[in-house]
Amino acid sequence: MVRVAFVVEGKVERIFIDHLKESGWFVRYGIEKVGPTIDAKGGGNLCPENLEDYIAQVRVFDPEKIVILTDQECDPCVEKAKERIGDCDICTVVLAKQTIESWFLADDRLVGDLSEGRCSRYEDPERTSRKPYETFKVLAKRLKLRGPGSKSLFVKKVLKRGFDVERAALRAPSAAYFVQKIKAIGEGGV
Repeated sequence: MVRVAFVVEGKVERIFIDHLKESGWFVRYGIEKVGPTIDAKGGGNLCPENLEDYIAQVRVFDPEKIVILTDQECDPCVEKAKERIGDCDICTVVLAKQTIESWFLADDRLVGDLSEGRCSRYEDPERTSRKPYETFKVLAKRLKLRGPGSKSLFVKKVLKRGFDVERAALRAPSAAYFVQKIKAIGEGGV
């Protein structure tokens, strides 16, 4: 088992990572999640001057790797986002294209379930005209369904309804990158 700590952008990502641990998903790939998931409380807080503090918080748990999970949001490209965040000797940075909620849009079974079967697929989930969470709100309104609620309630709802990051990875390249990196770390790679 490879000891891995996580630093994430916000509450949604923290809930997601903690769910993966509780469900045994990390163990399946040879990952032992160590320490609490560190929540930076907003992507603007993930920058080189703050990263050192977050890294110090998880180093006390003696991880072999640290995964930083954040959203690309307004950064023009992955390279610029990674420049903004910074790095460390044992860090792997994973960026959700736009926001992590795009991964939820990429899970066709989940979209079908949330829309009560009236929408079976969201085309190009990582390229929405609005942020993906807002897209869910608009979709619910258009279909006259109950809205997603707050972001933290929404992520709990999608996880309870069976969101599968590997299913999302089939249609969202950034989710596929996350899965690939977790598998590689567990195999002793990257």
